[in-house]
Amino acid sequence: MKRNLFLLAVLIVITISGCDDVVKAITTTISGNVSNDGEAVSGAYVLLLEAGDEVTQGISLSNGMITNSAGDYTMVAVSAGDYYVAAIDDANNNIIFDLDTDRVGYYGVADTLTGITIPQTLHISKGDDLEDIDITDLYQLP
Repeated sequence: MKRNLFLLAVLIVITISGCDDVVKAITTTISGNVSNDGEAVSGAYVLLLEAGDEVTQGISLSNGMITNSAGDYTMVAVSAGDYYVAAIDDANNNIIFDLDTDRVGYYGVADTLTGITIPQTLHISKGDDLEDIDITDLYQLP
């Protein structure tokens, strides 16, 4: 009886270990850091937007990941597709983007003329593990 329980326990451990590898192979994660002027932004909402979409007045932030005290975030179980990654510092804590109070930034490349970050499209495939998707500047929109 003890031998059967031991074998069952070993089988369960092997199964769980194998499942972990399978989950890693099919689960997509995106991680990075949000900062502004070199300072970590704690409590910022990080959102995935379908490529071509933009942050607009009144957009809900409830589906966003929240950065920790070091400005780090991780998104798991991301669906395949093309996305922009945006961060919003919700100054009035109402979980809605407000043009007059909240700052926004994108993962992308700084425009050489204006210095403003131009969103870069991320092409996500199943099983991707994207790291260092950092947002380094937040802006108050006019």
